[in-house]
Amino acid sequence: MIDEQHPKYAERLPQWNRCRVTSDGEDAVKAAGKAYLPELNSQSEKSYNGYRQRASFFNAVKRTADGLVGAVMRVDPVVDGLSDEWLNDITGTGVSLKSFISYMLSEQLLMGRQGVLVDYSDRPYLTGYTTEQITNWFDGRVILREEHRVTDAKDIYRSEYQTRYRELLVEDGSYIVRVWENDGKKWAITEEIKPTMRGDGLLNIPFVGVSVDGANLSPETPPLLALADMNLSHYRTSADLEHGRHFTALPTPYIIGVEASAEIPLGAETAWAIPNESAQVGFLEFSGTGLASLEKAMEEKRSMMASLGAQLIEGQKNGVEASDTLRLRQNSEMSVLMSAVKVVEAGINNAVNQMSEWNGEGEISIKLNTDFADTKINNQDMTALMQAWQTGSISHDTFLYNMKRGEVLPEGVSIEDEKAMIELQTTGE
Repeated sequence: MIDEQHPKYAERLPQWNRCRVTSDGEDAVKAAGKAYLPELNSQSEKSYNGYRQRASFFNAVKRTADGLVGAVMRVDPVVDGLSDEWLNDITGTGVSLKSFISYMLSEQLLMGRQGVLVDYSDRPYLTGYTTEQITNWFDGRVILREEHRVTDAKDIYRSEYQTRYRELLVEDGSYIVRVWENDGKKWAITEEIKPTMRGDGLLNIPFVGVSVDGANLSPETPPLLALADMNLSHYRTSADLEHGRHFTALPTPYIIGVEASAEIPLGAETAWAIPNESAQVGFLEFSGTGLASLEKAMEEKRSMMASLGAQLIEGQKNGVEASDTLRLRQNSEMSVLMSAVKVVEAGINNAVNQMSEWNGEGEISIKLNTDFADTKINNQDMTALMQAWQTGSISHDTFLYNMKRGEVLPEGVSIEDEKAMIELQTTGE
């Protein structure tokens, strides 16, 4: 049936769930309950709820993904051939191209697979699909799960989200879209669409698969999986640490030599009268280093999460580095971030060029930033460059190239533009 899942989908789903729930944050992690925080031995439901509530979740996955996307998008993509209308609204719903690319990069780093559907309504537009929405693919078919809002027929103010499936296929040489919905008893086709391109049917499915393995739908290990797993381990250690602190932080009073049934109030304004002269009173207080190992484990795991996040940018570290160790560093093809940028760049170019073809327009080119480090030149380097140029040690072109790379020249001003402006100032024309 239409809701069947591809075997590789079912195989990867537990990994995707861990990545998704950690990225969604503390509420999502705690809502998953015992899936990611097993109960302690003989723990009641009430006790477990307190155990879970006291735990702290540090969202390293989301922070890392946002930081990596920010490193790429700090410099706007270089776009050629795309109209302002599409630049400002690539989805037909008000999402700009830059925001759509940011979403794609985030999804690629988190899950390692996604899809982009090219569709047409008044004009071509793009729709992004997460890896979990691409549930099945075979024999030139792609099955997409969607959530759509349904309004109550008796009350327009009441609505709910229901699941439906969008089947993309080529039949008898033409691209067809079938929408499947469930009436509560069975799945059935409720709509069948045969899109056309300037009056002719489409020969191929305008769906772009984007994955760590290239432009296909085969799921691979999510790039942030190791970080997600360490993030969950850190969360479990936090639960144990806070559980221990809860039961050891406040001293517990004790009395020896008094009937167990006797109730003695505790408080600064209360006087105790104890008839048994042999009675002993005191407070049980925690001492020792029992929680120190948990605190150390928290720090170790936090350090490991930082290391895992950094490795996504730096790949391997070669030689001795000086002040540049304080910056984000790239290592070309060996960087997971670089790989994500390349597959997203290929995917978005494929998609927008299908849009352009659908609209009968020319080729479009989108180039993403691959200089992930903050390369703004400092005053010392600026002075050294100027002296090297003035003494003839480097050419004018090399000087301007380093100025551009160091982000001294304004965004949108090329080396050629700067040379032309210098020439105008020199000649006074």
